[in-house]
Amino acid sequence: MSFDSVYYPPDQCRVCGSKSLTLKGAKAGRHWKQEFSFYECDRCSFLFVSPVLGPEIYDDAYYRGAGPDPMVDYESEYTDYAKTARLYEFTDLLRLAGKYLRRCANQEQAEPIKWLDFGCGAGGLLKFLRDQRGIRVGRTDRRIEASGSDVGSYANRLAAIDGFKIWSADELWRLPEGNFDIITCIEVVEHLQEPLSTFKLLARSLANNGLLLLSTGNLKSPLAKASGIFFPYCIPEIHVGYFNPELLRTVYLEVGLTPIRVRFQGSLRFKFLKNISGTLPERFASRLSNFKLLLRLFDYLYGVSAMPSAAKFDNQEEV
Repeated sequence: MSFDSVYYPPDQCRVCGSKSLTLKGAKAGRHWKQEFSFYECDRCSFLFVSPVLGPEIYDDAYYRGAGPDPMVDYESEYTDYAKTARLYEFTDLLRLAGKYLRRCANQEQAEPIKWLDFGCGAGGLLKFLRDQRGIRVGRTDRRIEASGSDVGSYANRLAAIDGFKIWSADELWRLPEGNFDIITCIEVVEHLQEPLSTFKLLARSLANNGLLLLSTGNLKSPLAKASGIFFPYCIPEIHVGYFNPELLRTVYLEVGLTPIRVRFQGSLRFKFLKNISGTLPERFASRLSNFKLLLRLFDYLYGVSAMPSAAKFDNQEEV
C-alpha cells in the first residue's frame, strides 16, 4: 500500500503566513513508517507537520482502529452509539449547548435549534441528537434539527441509509450566513492542512448568539510541554496541525468569533476512558472515571478545558 504525499514546502506558517519557522524535530509515523518533520511558527506558535499524507490514509482500516489511531472505533459508534463511552461526551455537549442557550437565546423563540456537527464521522452525535426530545429553553422544548458535514463512506451511509443531511464544505459556503445555532467541531481541526479556511467557514455558518463547541489537543498542556513532539497526540500521519489556547483565541478573534470558556464533564470522562483503554479491566476503568478529582487531574495534565470554544456576538470581548 502506498500514499501520495502532499508536500507543503515549510516556508510559511499555515495559520498566520509567517516565514519565521523553527524545526522542532522529526519522527516516524505510528503506523506509516515515514519520517515527518514538525515545524513551529515563531510568531503564532502553530505547530505543523510536513509532509502531509493524502486522504487515502483515512481508509476502512483507519475507521475500525487498524490504522494510525487504534482508539478509533467508528463502526461501533455507527451501529449503536449508546453502547460506547462516547455517550458521555454526547450528553456533555448537549448539556453545554442547553446551558448556553438558556443564558443567551431568546427565551420566547420556538423554532428548531439548527445544530451542525462539522466532521461528523460515523454520526454517533447526530443519532444521539435525533433521539432527544429537544432542549428546554425558557418555557419551550425546542426541537433539534441536526445535520452533519464530512466526506467518506460513513457520510454516504448517514445520508443514504439514516436520512441525515450531510453537507459538503462547498454546500456550506453557499448557504446563507448564520444558518446554525450550534456547531460542534470535535477533534477535527488537527486533521486539516489549511485550518484557517475552516475556521472562517464555521464563523460564517454560525448564527448571531450561536455557539461553537470545539475540541482539539492542547500543545501547551503540562504533558505536551514535557513530551514535545513525542506527546502521544502527535500522530503525524493524521494530526497535521496543533493548537494551544492562546493561538485558538487569536484565530477565533480573527474570524469574528468570541472565545468563551466551557467546563467539560462527560467529555473528560470519555477522554479519560479512551486514553486508558486496554490498560485496565473495563469495569475497573469505569469505576475510576467516576472520581471527579481524578478527572480534574486528567483535565489539568491534558489541558482539555483550557482550550476555548467560541460564540458569535456583536461584541468580541472574551467571556
